[in-house]
Amino acid sequence: MSKSHKDPRSRILITDSPEDVHKKISLALTDSASGLSYDPVGRPGVANLLEIMKHLDSHGRTCDELALVFSTLNMRDFKQKVADKISESLSGIRSRYEQILDTDNGRYLDHVAASGANKALISAGETMNLAMN
Repeated sequence: MSKSHKDPRSRILITDSPEDVHKKISLALTDSASGLSYDPVGRPGVANLLEIMKHLDSHGRTCDELALVFSTLNMRDFKQKVADKISESLSGIRSRYEQILDTDNGRYLDHVAASGANKALISAGETMNLAMN
């Protein structure tokens, strides 16, 4: 997963549907070795998925611990678990985002953006005045 890569499949957005998340994770590049192990150098794709799971794990387990927990799964089933966990973790914020977008057909967000831009313009003007004087 990479937020800077041009390919939209390289990252998961909060606006992605659970189906999109599952598709992106299922396409994530991993290796053909059997089993799960946390090896960032030798198995970077698998390590990346384990790191995602670590950050979403409510038990605070390490990547090595998670590799043991999921060691009986094949890669396809592990990716399914990762996608499920990501979708579950994003559901609340995704719902809130959609709710805000639906409010007044998105005009609320337009208002917030315009207000922020106006504040930035005022602040920049003050900074420029201080720099010029």
